[in-house]
Amino acid sequence: MSRRRQFPLLALLLAFAFLGLQAAVPATARHAAAPLGNYGALGDQVTIALASPKQLLVNGLAISDVDPADTTLLVLEHVPIDGSGAPELVSAAAWHDQTVAVLDQATEMLASRERTESLALQSGVETWTAAPHVRVVAASANRATLVVAVPKARVALTEGREVDLSDLLPTAVLPNTRVTRVDADSAATTVRSAPVPDRLVEVLRKHKKPTKGDKRIRAMLKKTTIPEMRADVEWLTGEDPNSPLTTRHSLSEGHLVAAKWMREQMTKYGCDQVEFMEFRDGYGPNVICTIEGTDLPDEHVVLGAHLDSRGSVFWPYSRAPGGDDDGSGTAMILNFMRVLHSSRLRLRRTLKVISFAGEEQGLIGSKAYARAARERGDRITWMLQGDMLAYRKPGEPLQCGLPDRYMTPEANLIVRKVAEAYVPEVQVGSTSACCSDHQSFFENGFASTQIFERNGPIADPMYHNSGDLSRRTGYDYEQLQALARVALATTMVVAEIAEP
Repeated sequence: MSRRRQFPLLALLLAFAFLGLQAAVPATARHAAAPLGNYGALGDQVTIALASPKQLLVNGLAISDVDPADTTLLVLEHVPIDGSGAPELVSAAAWHDQTVAVLDQATEMLASRERTESLALQSGVETWTAAPHVRVVAASANRATLVVAVPKARVALTEGREVDLSDLLPTAVLPNTRVTRVDADSAATTVRSAPVPDRLVEVLRKHKKPTKGDKRIRAMLKKTTIPEMRADVEWLTGEDPNSPLTTRHSLSEGHLVAAKWMREQMTKYGCDQVEFMEFRDGYGPNVICTIEGTDLPDEHVVLGAHLDSRGSVFWPYSRAPGGDDDGSGTAMILNFMRVLHSSRLRLRRTLKVISFAGEEQGLIGSKAYARAARERGDRITWMLQGDMLAYRKPGEPLQCGLPDRYMTPEANLIVRKVAEAYVPEVQVGSTSACCSDHQSFFENGFASTQIFERNGPIADPMYHNSGDLSRRTGYDYEQLQALARVALATTMVVAEIAEP
């Protein structure tokens, strides 16, 4: 045959092959999957999607024997700790191997319903209402991210309360593990792009060139002083002898005590309304302060920190002072309210100051708030989160780390520009410690970012540790003061002072 006659035959064969492949592909795989999120470091991510109500995809591959309706996926990410000698804290491979080994132990224990104190997961647990199979279903190529399928089983605690197994399973993992929960309904809150609010564009235009700033804001910065923030931090950690707290774990009585204390402080500092937002059985509430805007009340500016804490053993009754993570952020939002109240200034936009719960279990409280805000149609102009603001590695300058992912670039730029104008002593840079409650707002289409204590990776040796107290080497109130000033100046610039 000539080559001219071979080509139609080859095309026909290819067409039949394509049709055969299409027939072999399940119908669910041929339809567009609903994305549930990308997790892990940029360039080496794990992608999770929902192909159908009964089929999960991880990196495009179907996960067998996992029913999305009856399963919670826990995405576990390795968080390197700068300067630590422990290999599992530095090496992703060592972290991966130890995490998998611990999860295997947890699975065996759950299947046999043994009660042993050798595994932290068992602490405080009286009975299991099921013997579920917990398993690792995927991992990133660099071994720094694991996806774990957890059946939606209930666990009865010794005091009679029941919680989901996925709420307690993080007990088993290493302290330097970031936990994100992914449920089938997360498809409704996946990352989406949205126009940058006009107000942020206006702020960037005004700060295109160096500015001296607003003298009223500069006066507020002078009122951001260390003694008041120290008192707040020491009450939250229990270092204050008058404080009853030993933990603020979201599932503990201590968290509810701290939430009531936050409500009292917010009321004292002039919030127009303070409310508890319940979002999940067994968890303490989000605490929300609302300060109504004057002429632009429908535009919201959100300033947040998380109230909950975790210790070396992640169960509800272990010691978890949370001095840096996130007692420092909580002290920052209290400082903002205190200084704003004493200044007698009003803001054009409505301010929401939120103390979130459930951050350590996977941003649960902030996800609930951000999703509800989107469903209500709230016009959130800006969200700024403060998480871990007080540790300074010896010999390093004052710093402000901005996240390298899960953020709005324009929001990062505003923090940088405002810091240069009002707090020039702070070196602004980038950090991989990216993922706090602002991520929930970003995933719901709201402009958001975070401030962190350091440029680069986490350096605090007491990260997720029961030794996270304030009276220790490296806990630096000048660092906290500097970032509290950055948060105050940025929030005031975006919310905008109302003229008398």
